[in-house]
Amino acid sequence: MGISALVITWNEEKNIQRCLESLRFADEIVVLDSYSSDRTVEIAKRYTDKVFQREFAGFSDQRIAALQYASQDWVLIVDADEVVTPELASALRRAAETEQYDGYRLPRLTVFLDREMRHCGWYPAYSIRLARKDKVYFPPRLVHESILVRGRIGVLDEHLLHYSYPSLAEYARKMMLYADAGAKQMKIDGKRFTLFDLLARPPFAFFRMFIWKLGFLDGMHGFVLSVLTACSTALRYAMLWELERQSKIENGKVNNARSRE
Repeated sequence: MGISALVITWNEEKNIQRCLESLRFADEIVVLDSYSSDRTVEIAKRYTDKVFQREFAGFSDQRIAALQYASQDWVLIVDADEVVTPELASALRRAAETEQYDGYRLPRLTVFLDREMRHCGWYPAYSIRLARKDKVYFPPRLVHESILVRGRIGVLDEHLLHYSYPSLAEYARKMMLYADAGAKQMKIDGKRFTLFDLLARPPFAFFRMFIWKLGFLDGMHGFVLSVLTACSTALRYAMLWELERQSKIENGKVNNARSRE
């Protein structure tokens, strides 16, 4: 049974070659790009002729669109900043050939500022990444999308490498993007802003990561990551407040306009 590796991208020229090089074992590589302004597409075309472009409309939406271009029976979902090790590639091949399950969870080992993070709740961080094409589906979400499978789920031992944040500047850039998408998703889900959330959730996020999830065992990296996670949590709820405030202003303008009619 063949494997189609699916990668969605946007301005990933620093990561995409390392990622696609690790996917050479797959029978097919599909790259769906969101109109990158850097050399992402140029580099991707060195590895596959199945490079497509589409306006970004949320991570789940992009995954679903990429799935339509896959021609193999199995799909492997990989991010541009992730790498499949040779050991994992062999395990994926065996899993697809045995067909014992409809999908497989993989552990993911994240590298933060050049250090492998073994604690902070970041490892093993199992998630479904290999699945039968006709069994996989993606519930609609703007960020932190889930990959689900209709059928039996197995587990592989070999981990996926995730080169997440090479610098604090890169973390800050992505933090803004994820906080914005996270706030919009909360609004879609009907979550309302409360001062309690803004006051309590950031310190709890720090406690959970640094103490409960043993982030202190990752040293200074664990401390910095826990602080940044608290900051991103605060930013997400502040952005939710801003969205609600903007909605009230817009609704007020509409009501005023109607009252003058």
